[in-house]
Amino acid sequence: MARTVLATELGIDAAQLDAVDTDSLRSAMRRLRGLVAECERLASAAAVDDLTGILRRGTGLTALQREIARVHRVGGRGIVVAFMDVDGLKHVNDSAGHAAGDQVLRDVASAIRERVRSYDLVFRYGGDEFVCALVDVTLEQARRTVSDILDSVRARSGGHSFSVGFASVGSDDTAESALERADAALYLERAAGEIRPQS
Repeated sequence: MARTVLATELGIDAAQLDAVDTDSLRSAMRRLRGLVAECERLASAAAVDDLTGILRRGTGLTALQREIARVHRVGGRGIVVAFMDVDGLKHVNDSAGHAAGDQVLRDVASAIRERVRSYDLVFRYGGDEFVCALVDVTLEQARRTVSDILDSVRARSGGHSFSVGFASVGSDDTAESALERADAALYLERAAGEIRPQS
């Protein structure tokens, strides 16, 4: 059995392994399983941001594109993308040190994870930027969720905050175009001093 499995994994005919003794085959199978486990561990580590424990940008964008395609197929209320930018992180880093800034980022990530549902998508987009894609919600529901997250961030970080822009995913949107619109809405919100959704 091990001979057949190993031959299949190696892409060779099992007869080519006839000259290999059983102990060597078992050892090769153990090494092969170890390599597979290590590859899976590395792939998982590459997908997750080591500071915040949420998805990294590339993995998040891929997952968002997949979710957009799913919603286009099956329908529902759609997806609202919230693009969040932590306010004043550079000042925190400069005045209190990078460890304090890192803690703010962890606080934001924790607040998001605690408030969103298991099937919503959360990832770190850049240094102080996070994306939250809320599935099967209206824009108003998304705004309430993000408001709850902001309250939690303020409570756990001593008043720290973030700016946010929203975009409802449209029928022609890709992950990138939805994020661009949410990012543009964030800048409008900062300029106007209030949240302005772009649908």
